[in-house]
Amino acid sequence: MTEAAFRRLLLPLVRLLSRAGVHPDVITVSGWVLSVASAFLFGLGYVQIAGAVMLAGGILDALDGAVARESNRMSRFGAFLDSTLDRLSESAIFAGVIFFFASSATPWAALLAALAMTFSLLTSYARARAEGLGVECKVGLLERAGRVAIISILSILGFLTLALALVAAGAAITTAQRILHVARSTRT
Repeated sequence: MTEAAFRRLLLPLVRLLSRAGVHPDVITVSGWVLSVASAFLFGLGYVQIAGAVMLAGGILDALDGAVARESNRMSRFGAFLDSTLDRLSESAIFAGVIFFFASSATPWAALLAALAMTFSLLTSYARARAEGLGVECKVGLLERAGRVAIISILSILGFLTLALALVAAGAAITTAQRILHVARSTRT
């Protein structure tokens, strides 16, 4: 499903939340709470349930900005809060997954989760740093929504290790793409 199709699918819910007066920051924080709950569930080994909770949190993450635009409640603080809680959400989920694999004596899978976490955070950092330099950096193979979809859906299906491998590889490629993009964009 394309991003545009996903947004059209969510549009009735966006309009409902906007008309109900739900503040976008409440949606952002609610998504973060679900992500933290998912992290605990991953850590306890409830991988499929954790994937479902993570997916619900990811949907809220997709809604907050759309509700902000629909209700004309966009703010610089809201954008900052969303980005910050996105990083905390990703870190918590990966920490839960790492704990799960480490406590179940699967060190190679814990290492894979750590690599997926590292490159996932790097993709976000590379974009933020580039934009801090005045370079738009929305390039790359795997954005956060894709990482959330891969991990949550494959976890629900029982393929967490495959999800981590795909996210680690996709995020590493995305990081490299962003570095090359900024290198080309900043040459004088």
